[in-house]
Amino acid sequence: MAMSTNPDDVQHFPNFDSRLSSWLPSRHGSASVWAAGNWSSVRTSDVEWRCLHVEGTEFGIETRGSGADCFVLVPGIGMSPRYFVPLARELAATATVHALHLPGFGAARRPLQALPIRETGRLAAQALQQLHTGRFIVVGHSMGCLIGVEMALADPTAVRSLVLLGPPINSRERTIRIQRRRLIQDTFREPPKVAWTAAGDYLRCGRRWYYANAAHMIGYRLEERLPLIEAPIVLVRGEHDPIAPRSWLAELAAAGEAAAVSEVPDEAHAAMYRSPAAVARHCLDLAARS
Repeated sequence: MAMSTNPDDVQHFPNFDSRLSSWLPSRHGSASVWAAGNWSSVRTSDVEWRCLHVEGTEFGIETRGSGADCFVLVPGIGMSPRYFVPLARELAATATVHALHLPGFGAARRPLQALPIRETGRLAAQALQQLHTGRFIVVGHSMGCLIGVEMALADPTAVRSLVLLGPPINSRERTIRIQRRRLIQDTFREPPKVAWTAAGDYLRCGRRWYYANAAHMIGYRLEERLPLIEAPIVLVRGEHDPIAPRSWLAELAAAGEAAAVSEVPDEAHAAMYRSPAAVARHCLDLAARS
């Protein structure tokens, strides 16, 4: 997308470059900052960070690669796209990859109140329209799966297919208390880097904001929304994922006729971090079929 350099078109979003600075890896060195219309941009050697406003709600988008296939990575509750980096790099070798900072998470400014899953998905789909991405494959993780589903329902002509990694919420365990316990169990099965990244991201978003969004996540019925999607879907879980058990994925596959199920051996909930090549194969195989 072309960037305007006309001063009359420029609108700097409050503290965008300072908020984003903590996400810029030091090895990239200096970065150039642009702003135009309803978006702002920071570019480094191999990543472009954009800030977009849709109906007053802010999204951050990290872009890598320039291939014909386009993947949109949607992180889980409380998370920035940092834990997606290994997968993003794997996919960016042959494709264009956009990773989202959801409202109130990562570098994106917090809206006045937590948004329902359907509303976040609708606004996220509009944010991607601003980038003129064309058709894309959604790769959602955890709560990002739910938002990805709503993106597909809001803009079915744009979403080619979906890869849903560790989709919540198990229909037999729809309480905050049980999900908190499952998250703790999963923490001990993840690489230390993932646990530290999650801890830092959760601290940044704050306890109140986390639980305000968790209420929307717990109330969402994925098994009712998934069958409404006509695009191909692959459901993926780590072999040892306590949050998305095998029985739950089987239930989802039975509900959505277009859904296939796969498993990443020896992995937990964030399977894409330690096994990016295995997860990328599912993404690229689906891209070839959709």
